[in-house]
Amino acid sequence: MTRRTLLGSEPQGNIMMLFSVISLIVNVIVLNLLSRFRHGEVHLRTAWVFTRMDVLANVGVFASGLVVSLTHLQYADLVIGLIIGFYVMKEARDILRDAAQAPCADGDAV
Repeated sequence: MTRRTLLGSEPQGNIMMLFSVISLIVNVIVLNLLSRFRHGEVHLRTAWVFTRMDVLANVGVFASGLVVSLTHLQYADLVIGLIIGFYVMKEARDILRDAAQAPCADGDAV
């Protein structure tokens, strides 16, 4: 990301969209399989949350690829990547909070 920020890059919008659609299909299938665990124990909920983040990231990459294809703006993918990164940090913070409040095997919180 630093190299791209300093030197620029030429993202390929069509390739970005292709791989985001392939990833989106896989992640939606996995999210569907994990949906029964979304209210379960912390480690199972975490798998569901991270897969949900992957789905949202795939949508973001597709949108970025579309912007790049239509406008040739080189920094669209960088902006979307930063937004995705901030969202991932927010979700990670929430997971850490949930894990700290979860009971241990002996019944006490961590």
